[in-house]
Amino acid sequence: MSKIKVILLSILIYVLGFTPFKTSAVEVRDIVFPVEAGWDYNFSDTYGAARSGGRSHEGTDIMVEQMTPLVAAVSGRVTYLVEHDQGWGLAIYIEDNEGYSYRYLHINNDTPGTDDGKEIRSYAFPKNIVRGARVTAGQVVAFAGDSGNAEWVAHHLHFEIWTPERASINAYPSLMAAIGQPVISEDNVTASSYHFMRDLELGSEGDDVKALQVYLNVNGFYVASSGAGSTGQETTYFGPATQDALARFQRAKGISPATGFFGVITRTFINEEGQVTDESNNSLVEVGWLVKDKLSPRVYYVATNLELMWIVSEDSARRNFGSDWYLNIKEFESLDDLKLPYGDYVL
Repeated sequence: MSKIKVILLSILIYVLGFTPFKTSAVEVRDIVFPVEAGWDYNFSDTYGAARSGGRSHEGTDIMVEQMTPLVAAVSGRVTYLVEHDQGWGLAIYIEDNEGYSYRYLHINNDTPGTDDGKEIRSYAFPKNIVRGARVTAGQVVAFAGDSGNAEWVAHHLHFEIWTPERASINAYPSLMAAIGQPVISEDNVTASSYHFMRDLELGSEGDDVKALQVYLNVNGFYVASSGAGSTGQETTYFGPATQDALARFQRAKGISPATGFFGVITRTFINEEGQVTDESNNSLVEVGWLVKDKLSPRVYYVATNLELMWIVSEDSARRNFGSDWYLNIKEFESLDDLKLPYGDYVL
């Protein structure tokens, strides 16, 4: 490659905001949590996790409902705005006075309550949010959705922080600090060391209630922000705060009904770390599986809300699940036996 081509490629990489550099150093930025107060959310530390195509995850996924208002994490200037999906979704970048960039991906591109992809601007960004605009920390700058490569998963905000040297840093510690919570070590984010044996509900008492509160707090579904039930102050009593935190966990994991009752489905999910038991036949179905009916060529993806999403083509399968996707298919006598609803397509 000629020197001129190398220079041009370097300029292109810089302009587009892509970089091969990533830092693993822990850095905590003083930010406002990017989801407007009063709206449900949950998140965990997935920075550096493997992604398709050999990529690694450079942000934190904050799971929210469609059209959840997203706010500026800092005061600064809008440096980049994507209003029409070109493959990776609608996005907004905000840069603070120190040159740090805060990036919001998968902004909404649908009419509320649909997945129509019409890209009506007012459902993505407030009118005054344009490239070059000054914003204040806490100001609504966008609305959450599933644009880009999030079309086949749940609505969420993919949030990134980049240094002035154009290196990404783990946003999780800054997000935890923004909500006044201690940073949980990676080893404890998803692990549950307690095996639950019984149903729990309002009024239940015992060490298993305390273990459940610890599990919810560790995974970001906080029972309380301070006092009884908060991190380090879990109790043995199952009260309304525990019920509310559990219901938020169930909604996020697609466990139905999400009422805050700790029954066999939720218990199995936690004990098996991500598996759900179908109560009628005791078969295990794991979120993320590729499944098919023995008598049908159609392959489905088990989405996070436990819907079966039809993978419409081999190209789609390779694009979303890798070249060896067909090696991971689990075949059933009949998918109807799983009693899972059918959802959208994986395109």
